[in-house]
Amino acid sequence: MLLSKFKARLRKIQSRGYISTKRKGNTGIGYTFESLLGLKENNIRIPDLGNIELKTKRRNTSSKVTMFTFNRGAWIVPLSEVIKKYGYFDKYERHALKCTVSIKPNPQGLYLRTTRKDLQLHNLKKDIIASWKSDILMDYFSRKLPSLIIVTADTRRNSRGREEFHYSEAYLLNYPSKQGLLKLIDKGYIVVDLRMHLTKSRQVRNRGTAFRIAEENLLRCFKKVTKLL
Repeated sequence: MLLSKFKARLRKIQSRGYISTKRKGNTGIGYTFESLLGLKENNIRIPDLGNIELKTKRRNTSSKVTMFTFNRGAWIVPLSEVIKKYGYFDKYERHALKCTVSIKPNPQGLYLRTTRKDLQLHNLKKDIIASWKSDILMDYFSRKLPSLIIVTADTRRNSRGREEFHYSEAYLLNYPSKQGLLKLIDKGYIVVDLRMHLTKSRQVRNRGTAFRIAEENLLRCFKKVTKLL
């Protein structure tokens, strides 16, 4: 779909005002918008519009979205040791470590620190547990989200209690910014989610280290922001 065609459809959707969700729950906003555009729902992490990723958000919410997951070559301490030292036993009686890490120490005593060359995961003794090279991290981010369209919707409930969306604002974001990415980590806007556990056979199962950000701060990660609506 060409951007010009997308903008025309976007204006048409905006002119309809509030539209009842086509699916209950948090994913209703994206599913409804994709249906209005004539897009098939895509659960595979590939761009939705050519080389442009499409994201929708509710206005005035602080929910976080996953920007990307990245582990390659980062862990200095073996993951099994990390889980055993900082983890806990989950409801399945597995040794697990599932927590959010930011620039401030979390309950597990883990925190992030940025340098000119890398992003580091520390414990309270200032030991480096993992390190992501900033250039590699930025290259991966650029490939995952080279461009992005964010569509914001006002929401309300109708007389039957069903959620309705008015898709009223949209931006096109281009050129991911390395400086923007690191600054957002330094300010605590970008956090890292650890999602791992040991299986019964004591093997590490890692669902991927997720870099997450509040939706409204995604605009800060790009050099060029163009208002579409």
